[in-house]
Amino acid sequence: MTELKGQLEAYWEQGWEGSIAFTFYDVNNHQLIFLQNGQTLTIYNRYDTILWSGKLQFVKRGFFEKHSLEANIWSETKQKGVSYGDWMAWFWQKPPLKAKLILE
Repeated sequence: MTELKGQLEAYWEQGWEGSIAFTFYDVNNHQLIFLQNGQTLTIYNRYDTILWSGKLQFVKRGFFEKHSLEANIWSETKQKGVSYGDWMAWFWQKPPLKAKLILE
């Protein structure tokens, strides 16, 4: 089991037409990790208290679920039990939210 400290990142590339991938930036190894089902993630708010923690279980977002960000971004998935708007906002936050990722 490996515990990494880093921050959340909304990863996108030109040609993705606004689609993003949910990623974790490992600050010690300068490595971007694409988040996957089954990984354990803890997200901290700007006051370093836990905002959300649990095992990742991505589900398809509902057709009518929207976010209120001033950005033309979107994702087909979100974390189960978290609103699409909140999940997107956490990854689009500037400065990025701190996080801990446990890889088994």
